[in-house]
Amino acid sequence: MIGVAIILLAVAVASLLFKDYLLAAAAALLLILSLAHLKPALDVLQTYSFSIGIFFLMVFILLPIATGKIKLGQSLQAYLNWPFIVAIVAGILISYLGGVGVKAMPQFPQVLLGVIIGTLIATLFFKGLPAGLIIAAGVVGILMKYLN
Repeated sequence: MIGVAIILLAVAVASLLFKDYLLAAAAALLLILSLAHLKPALDVLQTYSFSIGIFFLMVFILLPIATGKIKLGQSLQAYLNWPFIVAIVAGILISYLGGVGVKAMPQFPQVLLGVIIGTLIATLFFKGLPAGLIIAAGVVGILMKYLN
């Protein structure tokens, strides 16, 4: 328990130092719940937070359509260019890797810890986003599948 608290406190403090307030808030919330021995709350978060996060990510992605910033009524010619095609291919590839990553993380606990550490480093030191967590796990999962 002390080890968990030290890690979460270190993440919270480092996040504050690097002005990543969302990560700091997440670490602080989990630290408080852990120290208060609120395992049922942690279980609820573990069960639902991923789906809720994906829901809000989808809302964010669809907002430009809902607000009219993306005009779907334009001619198809306006969209048929190489950046549009590359974006479609990238979206397919990254979404696929994310799906593989979600399945790989429970199968390979060492992947989960490595990806968490890598994500924290990228988030704190390189202004990265934690969105890469499941994608990175997907890449490692595919590599492990074919290299083992």
